[in-house]
Amino acid sequence: MFKRIAIEKPSGFDEKLASFVDGCQEICDQYMERNGFNWKMQITADQVAGSRYVRVVSMDHGSRSCHCFVDKTNGDVLKSAGWKAPAAGARGNIFDSKNGLGRMGAHGTEYNR
Repeated sequence: MFKRIAIEKPSGFDEKLASFVDGCQEICDQYMERNGFNWKMQITADQVAGSRYVRVVSMDHGSRSCHCFVDKTNGDVLKSAGWKAPAAGARGNIFDSKNGLGRMGAHGTEYNR
């Protein structure tokens, strides 16, 4: 049997995560307005119990997709490799000066080049 280990979040993680999600929502709202869409994408954080990662979800016309992941142990922002897992390589950190939004777009994080 596998034993689940409690994840220790850094101090201030929940506040920084809320600010990051609000920033992602603002980026999506600006994109939708700039391109003339008449509906709104909704960005929320889905904290999976026992998981090391927080899944940031975008909902558009009732369809949910994974926007990105945030590592609970250090605040790294990770591109989604699918619904259940992040891709390797951090794209930012919610504790940095840009609150992890430097490489975020309306549809998720940028690719590493």
